[in-house]
Amino acid sequence: MMYAVHNITNSYDVIEYDFLEVAKKIKPKMSEDIKPLKYLMYMHGRNYTLSEYWPDPMAFKYTPKGKKQNNDVSILEGLVVFSDKAHDALQPLLAEYGEFLKIDVEGDRKYLFNPLVFGEEDHTLSKKRYFNNVHTGYDCIAFNKDDVDSKVIYKSKLGGALLYCNEVFVEAFKAHQLKGLTFTPVEDYIYKGEF
Repeated sequence: MMYAVHNITNSYDVIEYDFLEVAKKIKPKMSEDIKPLKYLMYMHGRNYTLSEYWPDPMAFKYTPKGKKQNNDVSILEGLVVFSDKAHDALQPLLAEYGEFLKIDVEGDRKYLFNPLVFGEEDHTLSKKRYFNNVHTGYDCIAFNKDDVDSKVIYKSKLGGALLYCNEVFVEAFKAHQLKGLTFTPVEDYIYKGEF
């Protein structure tokens, strides 16, 4: 069984994540031929890593509503923000599926998870969306069951920064009584939600 992973309804971004600020902070460790803003914009589709450029830790501020909500896990711009508790609980399960980047949020230790594993799509069953004969995205994305059933968490090359998972992740999330995410079952392996 596969699941689409979303933030809970009426949730707020936990941290103030500004692409320009992050680009400035990672630039000093990058070679001159890499454009940091472009790197961040394309990192999900091109599977770019951040760990070699990441200050340890990078500082962020809470959003006022995000701090009050205090979720353990929150999806943010294709990255996932983990509380210290959620990181300790899920890091052994997720280590091979991406990189954990340490962040400091007003004195609280948290982690950004950059997912680096793709689920294999079935291009023949995935339906493209067009506007005025221009491809603008997908109405649905079909996944190869044999590929994704064994992957704990993954993303799609076709579907932007959305995340998907299997039952192992859902069960671990619930077993550790974490909050912040909701899981939509995708029984036919064809995701028809928002992209």
